[in-house]
Amino acid sequence: MLRVLLSGQTQRFAVLRVLSSRQTRRFAVLRVLSSGQTQRFAVLRVSLLVQTRLIKSLLILLILKTTKMIEDWKYVDNQMELVTRHSLKRAVILSMFHDNALLALSVTYPELLPLYLRYHPLHLALVAAYNKHTSSGSVQQGNRLSVSQEYAVSKALLTEEWIPEILRIYKKSTPRYKALFPTGLKPFNKGGIDEKIAAFNVLSENIGTDAALATIKTDVDSNYASLLLARSTQSSAKTTTSDNSTASEEARVAAMTMQYRNLGNIMDNFYDTREKMCGLVFDLVTLRENPQTIFTGAIVEGATDNILAHTFLAADQFAAKIVGSGSFNLYLSTTPTGTDSTPVPMTANIKKIITASSFGISDYANHRYLVVVSLSVEVASYRVQLL
Repeated sequence: MLRVLLSGQTQRFAVLRVLSSRQTRRFAVLRVLSSGQTQRFAVLRVSLLVQTRLIKSLLILLILKTTKMIEDWKYVDNQMELVTRHSLKRAVILSMFHDNALLALSVTYPELLPLYLRYHPLHLALVAAYNKHTSSGSVQQGNRLSVSQEYAVSKALLTEEWIPEILRIYKKSTPRYKALFPTGLKPFNKGGIDEKIAAFNVLSENIGTDAALATIKTDVDSNYASLLLARSTQSSAKTTTSDNSTASEEARVAAMTMQYRNLGNIMDNFYDTREKMCGLVFDLVTLRENPQTIFTGAIVEGATDNILAHTFLAADQFAAKIVGSGSFNLYLSTTPTGTDSTPVPMTANIKKIITASSFGISDYANHRYLVVVSLSVEVASYRVQLL
């Protein structure tokens, strides 16, 4: 009986142990849930932190972008300087128009006279620098041709006179011939001009004191000296051109800067008529990034028509062709229908390259209108391309 009671008590304790074990597991589960909840809050905290940093980054980018928009505002950029940065010729064209317009309009608008007086010296300096730059460039080109021509003559002497004479004395398979030309004619054909010129000096050294080739050595030395002199002259011309380029760049920036300052003055003094005045004082066509270069149209028999308005320089060229029959005259005039220049005759259906100087004018700032006069009895069409 006692054993049975004890046995029952043992079972009761066993049940309590089981219950206690389950309770422990329940608390463990709660702990796990609590741990998971903590991790969830941790993830949310990290997410909020990332979002906050992202918002800060976006705000910084917005501020920088706004600042850059202010810095890049086109109205604070000197458009005259920007569009002529890689074209000295365009700067000269803009300057010719501006300088001439200020002088001509100062009679009607006295406010423009001070602008002309401060701009004109810069215009003259720009034109002088451009002419000097163009001239030195031509000299350099001439010197380049001179070196090439000198080398061509020396190379012809080598292959047509000296080598045949050497072969008459030393066969191509002999060690002496191979000593004269260790790598054949490769040094005379490969590499830059300096390496090719140096090959003549190497040949002279290889000939040395060989009495049989003494006459050839004299000729080689003479031609080598001529090539060195031509090359030295060309290098000097390059230095001169570089110096002139620096001077012309300074003149360009100075003139275009003053034009931009004049623009501000005109905006201030002629605000109500600013659009009209800017069109009169500045060459807006040339100022555009991509000015028109091809012009087409039709002209009736016996008529006069304005093809285009453009500020030419004396050396500027354009291609012209008139399709139809008969003959025509072209003029570079001061008015849209004028004929106040030397006529350039055109025959129908024949393309012609025309230089601006062919019109016999000197005032290119005013002679801006290319005019065609029909001498035909039929309608014709024309096409003009600025080159």
